[in-house]
Amino acid sequence: MNDPETPVRWHLLITGVVQGVGFRPALHRLATAAHLGGWVENRSGGVHLALIGAESALQAFLTTLPERIPAQARIDSIDLLAQEPADPDAAPEPFLIRPSQASAAPRISIPPDLAVCPECLAEIMDPANRRHGYPFTSCTACGPRHTVLERLPYDRANTSLRHFPLCPACQAEYDDPADRRFHAESTACPRCGPRLNLTDDHGHPLPDPPLSAARRALAEGKILAVRGLGGYQLMVDPFNRSAIDRLRARKNRPDKPLAVMAASLEIIARYAHLSPAEADLLRHPSQPVVILDTRAEATGLPLDRLSPDTATLGVMLPTTPLHHLLFHPLPEDPTPPFDLLVATSGNPSGEPLCIDNDEAVTRLGEVADLFLQHDRDIIRRNDDSVAVALESAPQIWRRARGFVPDTVRLASPLGCDVLAMGADLKNTFALGFDDRILLSPHIGDLRAARSVDALESTLRSLLALWGRRPDVVAIDLHPDMQSSRLGERLADAFSVPLVRVQHHHAHALACMVEHGVEAGLALVFDGVGLGTDGLAWGAELLHVTPVDFKRLATFAPAPLPGGDQAVSRPVRQLIGRLASAHPELSPERLAALGIRPEEAGIWTEQVQRGLNAPLSHAAGRLFDAFAALLGVAPERITHEGQAAIRLESLARTWRDETESAPYRVRLRSEGLMLVDWAESFKWGIDALAMGAPPARLALGLHRGVAEAACRMAEHGAATTGERTIYLSGGVFMNRLLNALLLPLLRRAGLSPRVHGRIPPNDNGVSLGQALVAGRG
Repeated sequence: MNDPETPVRWHLLITGVVQGVGFRPALHRLATAAHLGGWVENRSGGVHLALIGAESALQAFLTTLPERIPAQARIDSIDLLAQEPADPDAAPEPFLIRPSQASAAPRISIPPDLAVCPECLAEIMDPANRRHGYPFTSCTACGPRHTVLERLPYDRANTSLRHFPLCPACQAEYDDPADRRFHAESTACPRCGPRLNLTDDHGHPLPDPPLSAARRALAEGKILAVRGLGGYQLMVDPFNRSAIDRLRARKNRPDKPLAVMAASLEIIARYAHLSPAEADLLRHPSQPVVILDTRAEATGLPLDRLSPDTATLGVMLPTTPLHHLLFHPLPEDPTPPFDLLVATSGNPSGEPLCIDNDEAVTRLGEVADLFLQHDRDIIRRNDDSVAVALESAPQIWRRARGFVPDTVRLASPLGCDVLAMGADLKNTFALGFDDRILLSPHIGDLRAARSVDALESTLRSLLALWGRRPDVVAIDLHPDMQSSRLGERLADAFSVPLVRVQHHHAHALACMVEHGVEAGLALVFDGVGLGTDGLAWGAELLHVTPVDFKRLATFAPAPLPGGDQAVSRPVRQLIGRLASAHPELSPERLAALGIRPEEAGIWTEQVQRGLNAPLSHAAGRLFDAFAALLGVAPERITHEGQAAIRLESLARTWRDETESAPYRVRLRSEGLMLVDWAESFKWGIDALAMGAPPARLALGLHRGVAEAACRMAEHGAATTGERTIYLSGGVFMNRLLNALLLPLLRRAGLSPRVHGRIPPNDNGVSLGQALVAGRG
């Protein structure tokens, strides 16, 4: 039997989020305090730790290690590679941090970019500190990671910081085990680090001090393009209605909400309701944009221009030292502090985020008046993340800065390396290998050629970073998606098989995987997804496994006169439904909806003759048609989900709970359960004719959809015996629908599961695709 006090040497491989988070410095401090010798080094596969000491001391060290690592670190595994006796007579060895080593197959989780920590923030605000006013201050607990990393392992020489050699003072901090910047790879100061500059809209440098001149321009109503962590942002004074209107016009963003950045939680609370869960989400090191309900009594802020379609506001706190310095003036800067600033993505509408200085001036020169730039290269674009608090738990709606590129762990390894291409809206792609799936940052919509190019360049960059070549490529079942076409080309280039995955099957699995399962019952409600029968699906009850699914229930199909034109103009959808159900709108109602009688006649004939009037089962289209019926749908949709967002906002204004009975639906069976909404349209038309308030009817519809969804889930439970139901799809971003449906499901004896760290919308589809292809 080994003597537990006999000196031994253990070699261990630690994987997880263990690079770029101060993990090696923490090991150095802990091992030194425990009087253990050895060394630690970064490797592409994780962290290699050698420990020397009594076996009992090593065991105790490893037992308590997970409780003492840095806050942003995470240990996934500790594997003992080798153990050997140590010389009991040798002098004690000091614990060292050794130079990093590369390996062929990375297994680590790369840390995300992190918001500035309190210690660094205090330094930049302290006039006596050498980093006072320095906008690129960071340490092992904060700053850029993913967006500056060129190759693994995570060392300064492998990042875009390699162009900034450390000055003696920074080098001393980097080498000092007692300093919080000990081996902080992104550390810098005004003497040795990146610098700001300010240019006009043609890229010509301006002579004024960049920071104070940029703040003055914002106060004067100018549009400022700011190079942030993962790309450019467009910023204006949100109290200046004229500045907001100019930004919207130049960016071609007439209605889509504009996010604002706030100096503090206290300022946010003046304009929006703020729960403890939402405050925690805003303070989280990822610091996403959080969607909040606005206060009706708030004054001064033109909420109708910031978020025209709904009484909500996307808000975030300053994420970097540069953002804090834009809010708070340094000494001798006469521009007063800002409470709020608009901070929206720095891209022309529908195009990818700008990251390069010259590129930004070229693409945003007609949008921004000035450009606040810096000379630290952004290796990968990474937009702001978006989140809500759903039943006091975080739910990510756009997964980007602060959340990527962390991986999703699986219960068992995949059968092969997978590249999954996602969908065309809110695109992400996924890399699946071993027992994990890596989701890319939010790419965006793929309508523009630049967006497809951005998808391919980001994809090839991450494949190279991880040293992977896919064995199979997964794409959506719809052949005309840009992501599908690119996937076909890549499968051909890699000479690997192509797997087509049904859209809602992928949605369902994306929700299940984050709850640790890969099979079950799912409700998937969204706007569209090609079904296996060639029709547009989107209100599906599915019983799924990783390799197959059975469709158990859906909404009865409704025609879309004009196809995609009906999606852009919801009144077409309304007429399409009425052409099937036969009630007619009065000439007065048609006029109120902006529909000419001859238009209604043409659309009705299209439906009746089956001319370019494809059928859709989608729940999203149901909300569009009701929004049109109640007169809140826009004449033409300017951003995804706009009509449904307006309908939800209208429903939230009805406060009399006794006067919001659900719409009537009819359940019928044609091999699967069908939810028929024709009676609800008739009921809604009659109610409007009798003077019913549209808000009451809007809430009634939401109650009707919740009731229908619950009936579908109960049908699934009775058919399969499953009592857990997973909810996925963009329609479940409707917070009012969730508030109505989740209690109904629980009262029916079911256990609903919702998305958390994986978005319910198409941002998460690539995760499900990767699982299908990797298990097939």
